[in-house]
Amino acid sequence: MKNRLMLLAALALGGCAMNADNSLEQFKSQQWQLSGAAGDTFTLQVNGDRVSGKGGCNRYFGAIKSLDAQELTLGAIGATRMMCMEGDLAERESEFFRQLDQVRGYAISGQQLQLKDGAGSVLMTLDDKGPAN
Repeated sequence: MKNRLMLLAALALGGCAMNADNSLEQFKSQQWQLSGAAGDTFTLQVNGDRVSGKGGCNRYFGAIKSLDAQELTLGAIGATRMMCMEGDLAERESEFFRQLDQVRGYAISGQQLQLKDGAGSVLMTLDDKGPAN
């Protein structure tokens, strides 16, 4: 009986580790877009130890300081300086960049990526848009 319980525990823990590894690989291999965003705006993708994408008007880039199965910390985000002419797009882009600066973790559920702050609160939700370029 004890051996069966140990086997079940090992299988359960192994499954958790496999899911965490799968989430990390999914995070790294896909392009993500802020839920509800239109066109090719508010995207994120991982390229090795860097993150990049597009805000509302500008392309951005930055280093990944730490990344594992649940933790994600980004370095300073740099961006191009194109003028945003559409309504509140510049303000929304600034908020997007500000939230990226606060990211300390992530979780993937199905086809959605949640970026979280240090307390585990969701900062933003992004949708899987297919393989990264």
